Amino acid sequence: MSATMKETGSLAPARFPSLDWFEHLTRLMNANRARQEQLGYVDCVAGFRVTDASGSTRFEVEVTFEEFSVTGVRDVTKGGSRADFVLIATLDTWREMIESIAAGHGRPDLEHTLNRLSHMGTPIQLTGDDVLKTDLYFRYAQSLQEFFNASACFETVFD
Repeated sequence: MSATMKETGSLAPARFPSLDWFEHLTRLMNANRARQEQLGYVDCVAGFRVTDASGSTRFEVEVTFEEFSVTGVRDVTKGGSRADFVLIATLDTWREMIESIAAGHGRPDLEHTLNRLSHMGTPIQLTGDDVLKTDLYFRYAQSLQEFFNASACFETVFD
């Protein structure tokens, strides 16, 4: 992660969930193309939804991945998402994963990976309108995990 920080400069703390937080991840991914090339290309539009304990949406973002970079980040909390799939979890679940990534200096413990948390549909739910597009999540899961792992490069402040 240190090479990435040298390339992007020091990133200010970012609040989660927010567009700014996902834009920090975008800058870090785009600055670390060599790592992305090792994992392989990613071509999908991924949605990440943060809910409260009752399941109501608090925040939703859409991230467009093309080849080895992110080409767009949009707040779609009020609708209009074109995501191929959406990962949905409570703020507490996202927080645990992000804190595990920070504690592991860029690697979550095995109980807090995207794969583990979404495997049985709980506590992270995977959803999508088209089963073939939803399947893209599994194809690109490691690259998506690496996208989130970059959060160890800056301080995350939670609501």
